Amino acid sequence: MLGRLKSIYAELPRVYWTIWLGTLVNKLGSVVVPFLALYLTQERLLSKALAGLLISLYGVGAILAGLTGGMLADRYGRRVTLLLSLFGGAVATLGIGLARQLSILALFTFLVGWLGEMYRPAVAALIADVVPPEKRTRAYGLLYWVINLGFAVAMMVGGLAATKSFLSLFLFDAATMALYGVLVFVKVPETRPDHVDAAPGTARPGLLDVITDRTFLVFVLLIFGIALVMWQTGTSAPMDMTAKGLSKSTYGTLFAINGVLIALLQPRMTSWLSPKPRAPVLAISALVFGLGFGLFGFVSSVAGYAVGIAIWTLGEIAHLPTSNTVVADLAPTALRGRYQGVYSMAWGFASVAAPIVGGAVLDGPGSKTLWVGCGLLMVMVGGCHLAIGPAVRRRAIKRQ
Repeated sequence: MLGRLKSIYAELPRVYWTIWLGTLVNKLGSVVVPFLALYLTQERLLSKALAGLLISLYGVGAILAGLTGGMLADRYGRRVTLLLSLFGGAVATLGIGLARQLSILALFTFLVGWLGEMYRPAVAALIADVVPPEKRTRAYGLLYWVINLGFAVAMMVGGLAATKSFLSLFLFDAATMALYGVLVFVKVPETRPDHVDAAPGTARPGLLDVITDRTFLVFVLLIFGIALVMWQTGTSAPMDMTAKGLSKSTYGTLFAINGVLIALLQPRMTSWLSPKPRAPVLAISALVFGLGFGLFGFVSSVAGYAVGIAIWTLGEIAHLPTSNTVVADLAPTALRGRYQGVYSMAWGFASVAAPIVGGAVLDGPGSKTLWVGCGLLMVMVGGCHLAIGPAVRRRAIKRQ
């Protein structure tokens, strides 16, 4: 086992492992967003609809984060973008916990989504810079693995802390984000390639090249569908679970199952799935994802939710690292940040839509309609992945 770990460490460059460690530190404290809906409705006594609207401001910020983060990473560098995001996000996170006026609370919620999420395209582009194509799935898989290892701990700590003091959540989250920023400042060099994918005398590639890439945009639309469902875990799911009698600490423990399973299964599954064709992996994982969330509509017990979470976690393990790899393979070298930024924007748009749609459905048709609808959407996404699979594969081969 020790020899295997040394082999994996040696396969990837040192700067990657620095980012990996910083991600672990950051995610150990990522407790604000998962508990934001409960903070707004139980501590600040806002209605579900108003809480959903406020959380959607986080999503608006995340949309801008994908766009600006990708452009900054390509234009000014990965390192500068990471530092701006991590230190700015730490200040904004603390601001949510200290704000008392609704308008100020809304502003800081938006800033956490914008500044706090701006690092994502920079990290993804950095990995594509330093890791060769044949090792990227492993690299993204290991990063996703440590994200969820930290998430598992954060959810358990957050659930317990929220029962005593919501302010402690904001303090802890801001501290770990700032610590990641210090690590980047001390240990991470700039990795942005000096050259661009343009012939002499031609215009430098830009955002227009990304938004006119039809194959990529269809792929991003499918990712939006996945993200729309996944974002229910931080908005509709906690409200639905607590409405059915589950406590805040139980909610935190249940969703820690997701992180624990990913921590146990991600490395082995990533190694097994890496050589497999992308389209079938994405299609099957979407179906499994939908099955797990669809089950939420028919359960109300801790055991029932635990089974649903375990099922959709398997789909998540297969889908997300594979998606990151597809984006990295499709992106021209000079546009890695922008491609990853547009990919991140899909998650941002979904984070705006998810609380609004989820809250409206919970207040209207109800829990079963929401979760069954999530399952049916994933069936559609799975079929579309199979349909565009050949085009994505041709582009990936050409890019290599």
